[in-house]
Amino acid sequence: MDESSALPVSQEHAALSPSMTKKKRKVWPWIVLAFVLAIGAGAYFMLRPKPVVHRWLTGTVSRGDVTETIEATGTVQAIVQVQVSSQVSGRISALHADFNSQVHAGDVLAEIDPTPFRARLAQSQAALQQAIANERKAQSDLALAQANGVRARAMRERELNAQSDLDIAVNAEANAQAQVGVARANVAQARAALTSAQTDLGYTRILAPIDGLVITRSIDVGATVAASFSAPILFVIVDDLARMQIIGDVDEAEIGKLQTLMNVDVRVDAFPDQVFQGRIRELRYGSTVTQGVVTYPAVIDVDNPSRALRPGMTAAISVTTAHAVNALRVPNAALRFSPPEDVQAQAGGGPPGQRGANAPASARRPRTSHDGIVWVLEGHAPNTRLRRVQVVTGATDGRYTEVTSGPLNPSHIVVLDDASATGPAGGAPRRGPRIL
Repeated sequence: MDESSALPVSQEHAALSPSMTKKKRKVWPWIVLAFVLAIGAGAYFMLRPKPVVHRWLTGTVSRGDVTETIEATGTVQAIVQVQVSSQVSGRISALHADFNSQVHAGDVLAEIDPTPFRARLAQSQAALQQAIANERKAQSDLALAQANGVRARAMRERELNAQSDLDIAVNAEANAQAQVGVARANVAQARAALTSAQTDLGYTRILAPIDGLVITRSIDVGATVAASFSAPILFVIVDDLARMQIIGDVDEAEIGKLQTLMNVDVRVDAFPDQVFQGRIRELRYGSTVTQGVVTYPAVIDVDNPSRALRPGMTAAISVTTAHAVNALRVPNAALRFSPPEDVQAQAGGGPPGQRGANAPASARRPRTSHDGIVWVLEGHAPNTRLRRVQVVTGATDGRYTEVTSGPLNPSHIVVLDDASATGPAGGAPRRGPRIL
């Protein structure tokens, strides 16, 4: 009985298994398709371009004082500085001046041993006396030759001598005349040698050429001065230190802002809390190039009644070229900022250099060094937009720039930079005063 009942059950399972297998085969393709679609959807959402969200670094238009200054460095120098040299060679026998000695014009600073120069002077004097004696002898010989010539001519007129005797007398007279000329030339030469010897003897006393202060002494007693090829510098004397000058090196980009007679503030490291007053005396045209930087010298006169400034000091000079009181001003970064092209297109300005004919005339005219463009942020987040504003700028202090003309007022917010994390640089947001 049990065996007969078990047989129909196994036959029923055998009859149902083919249909179940067919259903499973129909379900698997749908499962695979669903899996592929899920992967594709995920990849699409992950790889699709994300919209750029700009985070603007902003500043405000404000009112305040703007002082434009030019900074430069220079070297303190005396207005008159004379290098005292020696024109003769010899051994220093005496010194009459030292560092910081106050001297007057004509004072003896040093002496060179005069012994060889006195000997040379004596030789020149003796040579002059000998030349004078030779001149007298030549004149005596000339007188004798002339007398002999007169007698020879008289005797020849009476035919008492031969023609050859007359020729000899005439020739002797001419030679005597020439010897007088040579003697006179030797006298002149001897006089010149004597003058030179006297001058060299005078040069053994080194004199101060001006009234002033000795700031350099480069010799000692017993040292030998060799002036054969070049005049050695023995002393350096400067005039009154109550008035000094500074040779400032002004950058080529700022030299055009300077004018003569402008007031200058001068500071030196030796007296950091003291400001010396100066004035521009000269702006020189010659340039100096140092490691590719072009500078022009500005000569500045400085009052130095306390003698605090010393030659050779490094000075920091500051010149105020413009000052605006309670001026409308914008941060300098706002004038340097330029938004991406897509933002400019949305603002209606178009990319730089491609503004249309419908742009305002002020935007189409050529820009000058006093023109500028700022971008004003309008609206509230997230519905903000940029508006391009052209302005005319004035003085700048390195942080703010004066706005002399343009549709700006202190209520406007200007954009300084794009701090978007997804911006063109692809970097992290930069810190700033305000981000919208």
